[in-house]
Amino acid sequence: MDIRIHQGSLLPRVPDVMSKSSAASQPVSQNAQSLPQSEVENENEQDQRVVLSKELDEEATGYKEDNPVFKEDYENLEKAMDLIQAQIHTLQERIDKLMQSREQRFMKINHQQDITPDDGAVIAEHVGSKKYRDNTVTDEVKELEKQLSELKGQEAQLRTQMLKAILAERERLEELKSKGKL
Repeated sequence: MDIRIHQGSLLPRVPDVMSKSSAASQPVSQNAQSLPQSEVENENEQDQRVVLSKELDEEATGYKEDNPVFKEDYENLEKAMDLIQAQIHTLQERIDKLMQSREQRFMKINHQQDITPDDGAVIAEHVGSKKYRDNTVTDEVKELEKQLSELKGQEAQLRTQMLKAILAERERLEELKSKGKL
């Protein structure tokens, strides 16, 4: 299970003074040179989150082997996370589909059916029906985005619970070691 930590949820953002001062002495990849500074920082933050996530996953795996109660609780959190992520993915696809213009959806349908629309054909639509359709789509997108936001909030809560479970188990083991019971 991959635990992704949202920016700012664990560690405060510290300016990367070392990398900026040593940037002149280190070669920079061609990819990093062509990207704007904000995208490079985003990429670095994602890399740091992935490393942290892998470390926490490994730690959780070790705890699952040693503690059956932790294993059961953590696996339940992982199952819930998988379900929420599937729902988020489905909602995002629906929103993306609704955000496409009608012509793009039409071309996609025709492309899938191997039928090309007539180049000279104009789709005639009443102004009132177009406005109603656009308003309906906009309202549906707003509602789906609200649901998506709620699901992302639930996902963040689950991630927090998973992190708290790992930290609690770590503290429990440290306490046992300090008492000499481990």
